[in-house]
Amino acid sequence: MLSEYGGRGFPTLLFLDADGKKLTEPNGRDVATFAATGKSLADLAELKRRIEKGEKGLDGKLLVAELTLGSIDFPTAKARLAKIKAKTLDGSTQEKIAELMVDAEILHVFAEAGRDAEKQKAARARMAEMLKAGQMPGPRAESRFWSSIMQYADDNGDAALFEKAYNWAKNKYADEPRAKNYLENLANKLEEMKAAGKGPVEP
Repeated sequence: MLSEYGGRGFPTLLFLDADGKKLTEPNGRDVATFAATGKSLADLAELKRRIEKGEKGLDGKLLVAELTLGSIDFPTAKARLAKIKAKTLDGSTQEKIAELMVDAEILHVFAEAGRDAEKQKAARARMAEMLKAGQMPGPRAESRFWSSIMQYADDNGDAALFEKAYNWAKNKYADEPRAKNYLENLANKLEEMKAAGKGPVEP
């Protein structure tokens, strides 16, 4: 099942439909996140029902719901957004879509890269470009984003950039006892990079 659905280990939490099709995967493994994901799926089903009944003006909300759940990929979302007239979206919806599109792009970039080493390297460079442009990830892609930033910084001897990724990890896993050794190793790596005296590089 892990091979079929793409799980990353135990436990893997997924929502499936009655036919076994994967609907989405929660961003976390806690009960609150799982429950929130279930509610989001119910909200999405309700939106689709309203649209099927002929209600208009819900395209933006539908796109937000699908991006939130990760049930739509970046190219499809980008094409859908291009067809939605901006004037039909309120400011908060436009802002939410922009935020969610960052996550969608991050996940798409790495899906496209696959296991190819050169493509993975280019994907990490793209993450550094996004960070420089102020495009910050949300909960769905933040782990992938920051771990890639960390690897990019390590590859290029950029202590300042590595420290940004380390600070994210420290805040993210501060209350995780099992992450203690991981964080200590990162802290040691950061000190080694600072001692080497290498400066930042352009992505």
